[in-house]
Amino acid sequence: MLRELLNASPDLWISDVETGFIPRLTCEFAAYGALDAYENFARLAAALARTRAFWHWQRKGVVPEPRRWWALCPRHDWPGVLEGLYRTVWEQEIGEPRRPWEDVVWGDKTPHYVAHVPLLADLFPRARFVHIVRDPRDCASSAEKAWGNSPLRTAQEWTDQVTAGRAAGAMLGPARYHELRYEDLLADVQGTLRGLFDFLGVAVPAESGRFLRVPENVGAARGERQVVVANREKWRRDMSPALRRRVEAVCGATMVAVGYAREYPGTAPRRVGALAMRLYRLRDAGRQVAVRRRELGSWWRSVRFLFTRRERV
Repeated sequence: MLRELLNASPDLWISDVETGFIPRLTCEFAAYGALDAYENFARLAAALARTRAFWHWQRKGVVPEPRRWWALCPRHDWPGVLEGLYRTVWEQEIGEPRRPWEDVVWGDKTPHYVAHVPLLADLFPRARFVHIVRDPRDCASSAEKAWGNSPLRTAQEWTDQVTAGRAAGAMLGPARYHELRYEDLLADVQGTLRGLFDFLGVAVPAESGRFLRVPENVGAARGERQVVVANREKWRRDMSPALRRRVEAVCGATMVAVGYAREYPGTAPRRVGALAMRLYRLRDAGRQVAVRRRELGSWWRSVRFLFTRRERV
């Protein structure tokens, strides 16, 4: 949602595909050798073409051509190669750009990158980070409805990632880190966006508050062309009191730090253990295979997708 609110500005661009591969490839790119040699770059490009992000781009008709990509890199180090990739995708996604690339503030919306802010801040020293936080009870409920994800897994990942993101933000300072709550955006779309555009150093667009593209294809906001103001606190209706208590036990301290009221303040804190998290992820992988089967048309294709297109470290 926030991505397409920002994309309404002619001065901003964020692809509608989450990349996901930057942390892993940052650890691996040196193995490809000097990237100013095209044969080395081509091997790296071939590896990236096997990631989930490229699969999604290709389904949308966006096919980064390696020679064009290599030519658009401002430098042939890893950050320069990434910028060249984003520019190649931008050319194809936008078609008729409203601004030249050099005048565009470009970015990436990949939620799990919140756990890798220090790495990204080092790769891109001028980058600014926007961290949008949502009530973990709604996060857990939404992820279960959309993907079948286990609520306690979502709760633990929310706690870990929000904590990591806020710690990194404290180190970066307000010039490079901006935090906002999803619920505050719903309550005051225009006011929240004004503060965000100011942080990013661009003018508030005439179309502020409108989506450039439909941002959601799953969940309660699927297909909506404007902000769904009522898309909050659905956990009160959809989540049992027992599950709410268990989620709050995992997230409670972080919830309070971000400004969410606890329903069960006396609940003892707990952490979902490493073994339990592995079991939840295994179960959720089976559920996602079922979701992908409906999308891709066969069990075999959905299993191949899950196991051959991995990005996370």
